[in-house]
Amino acid sequence: MAAWFSSPRDAQTSLLCPQCGQALHIARSCHEVFMRCPACAAQFPLKEYIARADEAMEDFLEQVYVDRM
Repeated sequence: MAAWFSSPRDAQTSLLCPQCGQALHIARSCHEVFMRCPACAAQFPLKEYIARADEAMEDFLEQVYVDRM
C-alpha cells in the first residue's frame, strides 16, 4: 500500500504584518512558500522573514517537500 504525503498548506506565525499588524501566516502553493496576511491579503517573499523564523515557521518548513533535482 502506497503512503500518502500530506502536509498543511498554511500555518499562523508570531510575526506581524508590516501593513496592518496582524499575525502573518506561512503558506505554500505548488511552486513556492511565502508569507501572507489573512487580514489585509498582503503577500511577502519568504526570504524577507527566514532570518526571523519562529517555531511555527520551522515546523511548517520541515513538512514542505523540496525537489532538489
